[in-house]
Amino acid sequence: MTVKEIYDACGGGYDEMLAKFRSDDLIKKFLTMFTRDVSFNQLTEKLEAGDVEGAFGAAHNLKGVVLNLNLGCMIAPVNAVTEALRAGDLAGGKAHYPALKEGYLKVKAALENL
Repeated sequence: MTVKEIYDACGGGYDEMLAKFRSDDLIKKFLTMFTRDVSFNQLTEKLEAGDVEGAFGAAHNLKGVVLNLNLGCMIAPVNAVTEALRAGDLAGGKAHYPALKEGYLKVKAALENL
């Protein structure tokens, strides 16, 4: 799978990324770093533990990664989770989490073919 195909599969902005990073190799480097990022796993753990502050920190970190990599299928759900948790709304964060998890798994599966 090419870098462009990854972005097509994930609803991201390949053209914007190419303009930003100037080469598929550099984009690929940062995409592979996504697979090593622990923010999603931390978010999952903190939500399960009922730790709103910890979950917010993990969601905020994940949001930064998602936005920097322009991973379209994760942008709306990570924003929703982050903003709910920013407001101290654990139930709201948990309510938006399934859509975020779906996007995360989609990106992760696509990156396995990179």
